[in-house]
Amino acid sequence: MELLSIDDINPQIARALLKIARKSIEQKLKKEPKVANSDLDDPTLNKYGMAFVTLETKYGENFELRGCIGYVDAVAPIKETVSKAAIAAAFSDPRFPPLKQYELDSVVIEITILTKPQVINVTNRVEIPSKVNVGEDGLIIEKGIMYSGLLLPQVPMEYCWDSETFLAETCIKAGLEPDCWLDDTVTVKKFQGLIIRENIKDNDDIIIMKPSDVKCKLTSST
Repeated sequence: MELLSIDDINPQIARALLKIARKSIEQKLKKEPKVANSDLDDPTLNKYGMAFVTLETKYGENFELRGCIGYVDAVAPIKETVSKAAIAAAFSDPRFPPLKQYELDSVVIEITILTKPQVINVTNRVEIPSKVNVGEDGLIIEKGIMYSGLLLPQVPMEYCWDSETFLAETCIKAGLEPDCWLDDTVTVKKFQGLIIRENIKDNDDIIIMKPSDVKCKLTSST
């Protein structure tokens, strides 16, 4: 099993993955059978990989989250992972109703390709924030089998968080107290990501960016 690397992502692969995501949603909406695309047979797409698919709805100059689902285990080729994540983000995110046909044209698709999560090991847990690189790392926090939370690496950039706030928000996402990362029974993992996004200004173009390129939504424009 060959794993996909972030370095494997070039404009051709990025376009193919975005095409897979949108086509998967369209086929589900139209209740069409899934059809293999001969133009998506690049060997890179058959590498096993991890990814999240985020859907946003455009309102004027603003974007609102419409769904986000992904997989942090490499259990399928990346083309299948992206397809399943896109369908799940559109129709199975419990925070939103299933996507309707009329919404599709206003939805922007973003895919985050992930690296394998790694446990942050420290001798003193107060050192954990210093091991988290905002703008580079995403976080997973787990406690037993009941509690788990994940935030993508672009999230702290969007909200201008420092590493300690990022940890606290991931704890909350897991359903735990904000300082849960200090608890020895809590596992803290980090991973990296590369963002692929549809370019609403040119339907034939795409955007590839690092999480550090994401602008803070809270920064004043003045």
